[in-house]
Amino acid sequence: MATATVDTRRTEGAVAPALPGVLAPPRVHLEALTRAVPSRICEGRSIQGVVLAGSFPWDDSPLDRLMPRPLLPVAHRPLISYSLRWLRAHGVRDVVVCLNHASRAARGPIADSGTDLSGLDFYEDLQPRGPAGCARDAALGTTGEVFLVAEGTAIPFVSLADLLETHRASGALATVVVQQEQAGEGNTCLARPSGMYVFERRALELVPQKGFQDIKENLIPRLYRAGEHVGAHVVHARSARVLSAGTYLDANHWAVSRLIARADALEDYEVSGETVVHRSAQVDPQARLAGPVLIGSESRVAAGATLVGPVVLGSGCSVANEAIVSRTVAWNRCLVGARAVVDECVLADDASVEAGARVDEEILLPARRGEDLGRALRARARSVGSFVTWPRRVVR
Repeated sequence: MATATVDTRRTEGAVAPALPGVLAPPRVHLEALTRAVPSRICEGRSIQGVVLAGSFPWDDSPLDRLMPRPLLPVAHRPLISYSLRWLRAHGVRDVVVCLNHASRAARGPIADSGTDLSGLDFYEDLQPRGPAGCARDAALGTTGEVFLVAEGTAIPFVSLADLLETHRASGALATVVVQQEQAGEGNTCLARPSGMYVFERRALELVPQKGFQDIKENLIPRLYRAGEHVGAHVVHARSARVLSAGTYLDANHWAVSRLIARADALEDYEVSGETVVHRSAQVDPQARLAGPVLIGSESRVAAGATLVGPVVLGSGCSVANEAIVSRTVAWNRCLVGARAVVDECVLADDASVEAGARVDEEILLPARRGEDLGRALRARARSVGSFVTWPRRVVR
């Protein structure tokens, strides 16, 4: 796997093909995303991106059975595409995506997720080796000198130029991006890892060649014991990481808010206040939308329907008259019947809520798919008409 010095030029991204639960994503000019890494910070050193896309179940969550977690749709894009686009927008063109047995099916969709990275490669962890072990094995197969490691379930939000400058100036062997939080009741941890790291090659060479190796539990303590300097790049913005059904909804909220903030860079969508609507969607003038709301192609919102954000509707969804949808992510071809109420839910592809039904804090799947998953998961799924639900308390 070849590794190139960081390219500071900006290029445009391609449009992704449709994936399960994912639309062709909103096209955003990369100039509106961020700035490339200044060459003075890189100092001619080769920089390699590593995205950790191994997938592990969240306490028998049906979401992980529907698709690998890095492919979960977040604001009409596969989750992992945020890490890939972040690296590409900063000029990092050579990236290794680390997969495991649960996510190996993501290889094709990741390659076609709209990032068009010329140096995209894959490494499959067969043992498993864990995050540090997989990062070590993938990275040492390249000629990279500095490695940007990002978890595939995190949405990067930092300036890469600032991060690399912190790393260079400190002389650290490893730099951890941490999120500064305010102290509060029940919150004793004021700094939390955000899922992003910078490693010198020598740091990864210290990872054992065998066995499961975690970054936080194994690699960082090993560096401390060896007397190496581990730095921290502190950010105050809230990170977006998908670790549960609840944080999945939060990540969609974050991503939609970012789309609204970059309204002038969007193509194929119209922005009005805090609503982003695809030009092929139909929203009745008598519908009530309280953003942030993102509505995909060919979706329909009937008269009298109410959407209370954050709400994401995928492609071909339908919300009937007098229905209320709030704090919910619906994938593709989802139906919400007349006078139904859906709050804080995830609706998988082809899920349907019957007229007059009320569903709160659930994950909804079509009945046949849900029954199959229920048997596989041995979960206490609940049948309601034409759909099957899992209470989110089961999958948190």
